[in-house]
This record gives sequence, structure tokens and C-alpha cells, in this order.
Amino acid sequence: MDIKKHSKGILKLIIFLSIGIFFVWYSLKDLSDEQLNTVIVNIKNVFEDNRWIYLLLCMFIGFLSVVFRALRSVLMIEPMGYKVSNINSYHATMIGYFANLAFPRLGEVLRCSVLQKYEKVPFQKTLGTVITERIIDVMIFAIFFLITLQIESEKILSILSDSDAIKNIGNLFLGNGKYIVICVMVGIIALIYIFRKQITRLSISQRIIKIVIGFWHGLISIKDLKKPFLFILYSLLIWLCFYLMFYICTFSFPDIMVFGTKDIMLASLTCVVIGTIGFVVAQGGLGAYPLLVSIVLLLYGIPEEIGLAIGWVIWTTESLMYSILGLVSLLLLSFKKDKKQ
Repeated sequence: MDIKKHSKGILKLIIFLSIGIFFVWYSLKDLSDEQLNTVIVNIKNVFEDNRWIYLLLCMFIGFLSVVFRALRSVLMIEPMGYKVSNINSYHATMIGYFANLAFPRLGEVLRCSVLQKYEKVPFQKTLGTVITERIIDVMIFAIFFLITLQIESEKILSILSDSDAIKNIGNLFLGNGKYIVICVMVGIIALIYIFRKQITRLSISQRIIKIVIGFWHGLISIKDLKKPFLFILYSLLIWLCFYLMFYICTFSFPDIMVFGTKDIMLASLTCVVIGTIGFVVAQGGLGAYPLLVSIVLLLYGIPEEIGLAIGWVIWTTESLMYSILGLVSLLLLSFKKDKKQ
């Protein structure tokens, strides 16, 4: 059974890495030697004239985003009767980020395991809060996406303008068709409720019920939050950090400053929203994130090769920050004794 389980995990890792490698190839395959050289030169130029200082600032802001996420996690666990230290919550969160670079969803498991070992918080209850956090993040992402879509609808919908399917989806959410989507969702929920007894008889339903119970504990933690204002503040600050990381990194590329501050700010917002999708479709955003960034920046008049350079520099900066600080957290925790001892 263990061999089978590990085989599935290895297969999943290979698939996600293969997707990332495909996007790397796809983003570079049509570039001429001159364009490819321009990408490399722009990346190298970041380390001239002290422009790398902006990358260090991006790393610091990325570190703050993890701190805010860790503090938010403490607030979510508190209503369940567990007082988690801020520092252990930070280490668990950072290790989770680091693990997710290597293997999909491993970070969530390690994060719960760390808190169980060092804070004696039951794994399932922590998992419930983590699942809830993901749902909240998706909701906030949806809000930012809709705001960006409202501001830059023409540019976003033109990213894949040759696809009729994308046009139809865009028109659906921009027009009255959104009510159709809501009706469909309500209908699905109603069908699940009507046939709930039949569903519970399925063997797989027992596992689903356990997940739902864990999620329910996390959901209750939101309802009983002692500091709801701080919870909302931390959630917004996390996404503000994501935006600032990208925007500040653009200062490492003075050639694009000619496009104006307003356009760069709007381009940064669109890149953060669209680029987030890259972390979903490929492991750690490998290949997909720089490709999506270059496509977005192209709509603002920034050449593809410069857009790719910006995407790769930001992706590398974030990944390096999570790797270094993740390893530091692992090292520091190794000197700590868990609460059971």
C-alpha cells in the first residue's frame, strides 16, 4: 500500500514538473537568438548599478506576507481552544511555502504536522483551518480579479482573444450571464441536498465526510474569531504584499519606466492576478508564471523578451526567498523540543 501511495505521489510530481517544463519550452521556442540574448542580458543587468537592492526589498515584502499569513493562522486556531505561538506558526507557514515549491500540496500537510508536533494542535483541526484559509484566499483572489477585470477588461480578455471560448466566458461574467452561473450553482447544491442519503451510502462518502468535518471546524473558527478586524486586515495585507513585490521589482528594469507610473502600476496589478493562475497550473509556477507575465506586459507595450526577463526575475526572487527562509525555519525547529516532550 505504501509503495502504491508513493508511486502516485511520484507520478503527480512528474506530471506537475512536466507541465512546468512544457511552459518553459513554450515561452522560449519562438524567440530568435537575438530575443533570447535580450532576455539573458536584461536578467544580468538587474545586478548592475545596485538594482539588486530592489530584489532584496521584494524578498523582505515576501517575508512580511508569510508573517501576516502566520498571524492570521493563529487567529483562526485560537477559537478552538489552542494558543499557538506566533514564531511556531511562522515556521510552519514558511516550511509549507518551501515544501510547495517541491511537491504539490505537501506544504499544507507539513504545516499541519509542525503545529501538531510543536503546539499539540490536532492535525485534522489545523487542516480544517488551512482549507478555510485557501477558500478565503480564493474569494479574495476573485475580488481582485473582478476589480482588475473591471479596470482592464479589454486587455485581460484580449490575452486569448483568438479563443472563442475565452470570449464567451468573459462575456458571461461581464454580462447578465453571471446570474445563469449563480442559478447553476444553486441547482447543484439543491441536488446534493435532495440526494444526500444516497450519497452518504457510497463508500467514498465516508472520506468526504471526514474532510467536511475538518473544514467545518475551520469554518467555526471564523465565526468565533475574537479579532475579526485583524483577520480581515491580515488577509488584505497578504495580497498587498503580493502586489508590492511585483511592482517594486519593476524598478530593476529602468527601460520600462518610459511607459509611465500609472501604466506600470496597472500592469503590475494585472500581472499579479493573471500570474497567480501560473502557480495553479504548474508546480511552483515554473515556466507558466513568467509566460503569463510576458503575455500581460505585452498588452502594455512591453516587448515579450523584456516581459519574460521580468517574469523570471520575480519568480526566481520569490522561489529563492521561500527556499532560504524555509530551510532556516527547518533548521531552527530542529533545535526545539515539541510540547509532548
